[in-house]
Amino acid sequence: LVGLFGSATALAIEVMTGYRAVESMRNPVMEATSPSDFWGRRWNVAVHGALKRGVFKPVRRFSSSFVAALMAFIASGLFHEYLVHLTGMYNKEPRVADDIFCKALNTDYKPQLGSNMAFFVWNGVIMVVEKLLGRNRVMQSFGSTLPRFMVVFLTIMTALPLAHWFGNPYIKRGLLCDFQEGYLFVTKIE
Repeated sequence: LVGLFGSATALAIEVMTGYRAVESMRNPVMEATSPSDFWGRRWNVAVHGALKRGVFKPVRRFSSSFVAALMAFIASGLFHEYLVHLTGMYNKEPRVADDIFCKALNTDYKPQLGSNMAFFVWNGVIMVVEKLLGRNRVMQSFGSTLPRFMVVFLTIMTALPLAHWFGNPYIKRGLLCDFQEGYLFVTKIE
């Protein structure tokens, strides 16, 4: 969704101004070769740059790169918790009762704060572990012998099992239903 929104915005900017915008996603799901490649070079590149300049580099001056990376993920977790608070903590007017496109919408749902933070802290820890294991010769040779599709699969599996920690507060509160009003969504009709 973020990639689609970023691509659509970039296209609109280019058409209206003639300036080419930097792509926000670099095919993270199909081409990431490690958690640090996924988060650092492919997923939401603009936010990565802001976190690197605003959190990682200042913390790195006084601490290790491991602590700086973890602090950047904590900052991202705090930002996303703020978004969950804004989108889900206030009562909204209920949508049409028989909205076939938004069956997941639950107007009584109150998101449990902390799930986005837990998701980002988990991914920060995964990146620290990746860097620590990457120094090991056995792990280096193991990673270089796997076929590329397995490396991509294993990379995605570091975050996917816990992705509900990130997505549920937005989905259950109907944020995607709100996006449907401005963007085309393909939805299964039962």
